[in-house]
Amino acid sequence: MDLLCCESTSKNVAQKDPVLLLDDRVFQTMLKSELRCLPLPDYMANVQPELTPNLRKIVVDWMWEVCEEQNCQEDIFPLAVNYLDRFLSVNPTNKNHLQMLGTTCLFVSSKFRESDSLPVNLLILYTDNSVTADELLSWEMFLLGVLKWDISAITAHDFLWYIFKRLNLSTAKPCEDIVVKHSGTFVGMCARDYKFCSYVPSVIAGASLAAALNGLEYAAIHKYDLFTKLHEIIGAPKEVIKACQEQIEEIVDNHKRQHMGKIQLCEKPFDKTAEFDDTICWI
Repeated sequence: MDLLCCESTSKNVAQKDPVLLLDDRVFQTMLKSELRCLPLPDYMANVQPELTPNLRKIVVDWMWEVCEEQNCQEDIFPLAVNYLDRFLSVNPTNKNHLQMLGTTCLFVSSKFRESDSLPVNLLILYTDNSVTADELLSWEMFLLGVLKWDISAITAHDFLWYIFKRLNLSTAKPCEDIVVKHSGTFVGMCARDYKFCSYVPSVIAGASLAAALNGLEYAAIHKYDLFTKLHEIIGAPKEVIKACQEQIEEIVDNHKRQHMGKIQLCEKPFDKTAEFDDTICWI
């Protein structure tokens, strides 16, 4: 699998503290804390009679596009999706309220993680003015109540540097920023797919790093037993991490095929008919 090279550049953020990154007490606390804020892996079947994974994907894809266009920090999107999934795990929701919920999750996530949060009026514009400021603020309190004000969830994105540093890949140091950047993109793709609700964030982070390193053929070149090392770091069975990595590579390959298909469809044929009819929209 080739690495996916379509990430946008996010806002500048503070550098990770190397002391904290290498502190095992911090990492173990994160592993324990991730279990506190997990959604139900089967909430669509057991809690949401009106919703489907496809409806969830539509609103989550929209949330992704908002974050991309607004150049949000990379951790804003997975945290917002965590809020959405946890809300839907306990509160039956009408499908007509799904975009309202997604908007609120983005609003709370950006307020919690960014110094310059997404403005209310901007989010309203992204909904085509289908909601009002009063409704958004009311839903903010509703969301916080359902989440019991526990919004400091640990996401897969939070684990990336902590796990990568513990892999001790000295030969990968020159490209460590690229590997973690691609891994962050894979984490975002996982957040968009409902089936990844069955994995804890540390497994998704480890599998995303494995997928990124596999794109560089690092393990094969250096004969590095990546999954054994990931098992030692995060404690999950190697088979679980491997299965998650394979699913990540599958959705990445599907995305690349769709992307290439769109490029081919957008290429305007160079022929005589095209010279005389520029009103045709080649999509």
